[in-house]
Amino acid sequence: MQLKDVPAGFAGRALGMRSGDTVVAVNGRGFRGDLAALQTVLSGSGGEMALTVQRGGSEVTVLTDTLHLGRWEAVPALADDASRRRIDPAFLRNWEVMRAVDGSYDLFPHRLPATAMLLPQLWLMQMRLWLPCAMLVAAVTAGMIVHPALALVVHAAAGVHLRSMHAMYLRLDRRARGLSFQTVLAVRTEAQAHAAYRALQPEDQYIFAPAAKRHEAVNA
Repeated sequence: MQLKDVPAGFAGRALGMRSGDTVVAVNGRGFRGDLAALQTVLSGSGGEMALTVQRGGSEVTVLTDTLHLGRWEAVPALADDASRRRIDPAFLRNWEVMRAVDGSYDLFPHRLPATAMLLPQLWLMQMRLWLPCAMLVAAVTAGMIVHPALALVVHAAAGVHLRSMHAMYLRLDRRARGLSFQTVLAVRTEAQAHAAYRALQPEDQYIFAPAAKRHEAVNA
């Protein structure tokens, strides 16, 4: 199966799916079926499946809970890779990659880590979201002046708020830095997300990498 087109309004847009993406594996196993077979796998996956597509000369995996990704068309199946191993989608997260025209990029998970809900100020600092962090610190401080219990309530409310709004804050901040949406990659860890993206774009550099490393990479 191949995506013929990914018009506006289809879920594939938010996952960075592109026209020509050809399904090669589902949950790590080679796939040679039709749309009905894909739906059967999705129904048996318990919510989400890891969909691997061939994009140019590379493979990209995304987590999806729908097949309403775009307009599908049947194409001859690609040669199966006997080395494939099953992937449990429960252990993966979608990571969104944003990129600038100069090749600098950043990435972040679509699902907020549990630690970020417990320590929202620390997570905001790690993500370089300075303005939201300053606002939260000020709100917690003001709550502490009124009553320590109020400060705890503000702190807890911030964690709940971030759970649904963290991606918006990150996108707004990164757009202000000149980055725009590039793609989505489903992997387990941030290190794997960087490795997967660099496999697609070897010349690109992490926007927050130390200046010395960025300079070395440019001269390499």
